[in-house]
Amino acid sequence: MGSNFLVCDHERDLEMPRNARDWLPPEHLCWKVLEVVGELDLSAFERSYRADGQGGAAYPPANLVGLLLYCYSKGVRSSRQIERACWDDVGCRVITGNRPVDHSTVARFVRRHREALKALFVQVLALCGQRGLVNLSAVAIDGSPMEANASRGSNQRLQQLEETISRCQAEIHELMEGALAHARNVEAKADDSERVNGIAGSDDLPRLLRLSDLLARACLARDKLHERALPSPGEMRIKVEAAERVVTRAEHRLAAETAAHQERLRRYEARAEEDRAAGRRGANGRRPVPLQHKTVLVRQRDRLVKARAQLERARNPRPAPSPQSRACLSDPDSRLIPGKRGGYLQGYNVQIACTRRQLLLAIEVHDNPSDATALVPMVKQTQRNHQAAGLVGDIQLWLADSGYASAAAFEALAGLPLLVSVTSEANQAGFSAKREQARASHQEMAGLLATPTGRAQYRQRSALVEPGFAQLFQRFGRHLNYRGRQAVDTELKLLGAAHNLSKLLSRTTQTCS
Repeated sequence: MGSNFLVCDHERDLEMPRNARDWLPPEHLCWKVLEVVGELDLSAFERSYRADGQGGAAYPPANLVGLLLYCYSKGVRSSRQIERACWDDVGCRVITGNRPVDHSTVARFVRRHREALKALFVQVLALCGQRGLVNLSAVAIDGSPMEANASRGSNQRLQQLEETISRCQAEIHELMEGALAHARNVEAKADDSERVNGIAGSDDLPRLLRLSDLLARACLARDKLHERALPSPGEMRIKVEAAERVVTRAEHRLAAETAAHQERLRRYEARAEEDRAAGRRGANGRRPVPLQHKTVLVRQRDRLVKARAQLERARNPRPAPSPQSRACLSDPDSRLIPGKRGGYLQGYNVQIACTRRQLLLAIEVHDNPSDATALVPMVKQTQRNHQAAGLVGDIQLWLADSGYASAAAFEALAGLPLLVSVTSEANQAGFSAKREQARASHQEMAGLLATPTGRAQYRQRSALVEPGFAQLFQRFGRHLNYRGRQAVDTELKLLGAAHNLSKLLSRTTQTCS
């Protein structure tokens, strides 16, 4: 008597239900994603297609948006992984109507509709607000590095970039000269067959394309080095204000000295006129030096010219990058930033604004390893998302750690209920007995945090934002797939939309159960 096993015959015909609704249970993720996509405004996608019905048939934007959100929600992000999922994942087959989507279609769709895909983040946030998921009692801002799709070994210094640019330009010039000489040689031949069969140099086209691409990336990397050498907006504003004060003082001093010397000239002319009227000639002393030759005035005019030149330099700075600074040829927008576990990685500084339940109000990419200059842009972007999503109520409290402490940021956000740590996290939360002194420019913020209310409010920060990053990285990992700031920004917005979508679907499931 044989063993009692179920029959699993791989050669027999398997009957699939004719209705796709019977392929997966009603509570499956793909049905929930399709339901949410049905509530989104996809007119921005549809406007980019021809309305006359001409051309090849395209995939409906709703299907591809649903496919992206579904795959991103499952941690499948690269276009080739999505293509494989369209064969292996029944949920993808349901979303696409059992039509396989190749990776080129996915990549072109993402590249073509970047702005519309970014807007999905706000639309999903608006749906979360309509379901009552958004709690605005406190919002915490924090940053963390993510690895770019770039090689750390492709970083080059400014001198190396200049050499790469010169080499590429020389090789491209050589190829173009060769192609021109070949074209003249072909034109000189009278035999048409020789003209057709004698075309040489076509193998140089791939090399020319590679050199052109390398030249473009090297030029962009060089420009990035010069751009990063510029002072921050806060530093620039401080320097401009100081230069304006110097110019104002120089103008006032020149005006005062000019008026005083003009008064001396006027008094001399008056005395000379009185002497001539009284018949006294030459008794009025030496004539004062003319305005254009007065030493004090010449010196003050020179000072004013130098002060105005300094103001112009402060308004339009052009500092040279450090010889040790580097830029990446693979992705010039990425840069070397400190890793979470020590060392450096080639990546981006990702910023999030997180509220309760780890719901994201904003997710942005910051082109600086330091968080100090990211606070004001993140607050402004969060406020724009808040308004665009139609969220009810105002944000009651803003929280950030000591990496964001900046006198310029405190001044720019003076009207907001803001708490930013000005000492270490342990000291600020009251977990360390060691006393730490804040900077003189941070004394006002230190006073707010020293109160029992401020200390209790600041303790919410880590519980709000740290789990948000943990959930993002657990689901999506720390590696980005796209290159370039715009493409990375689109990818991050999709990650944020998928993250908030999971919160929305989880709350909907709990409500239904």
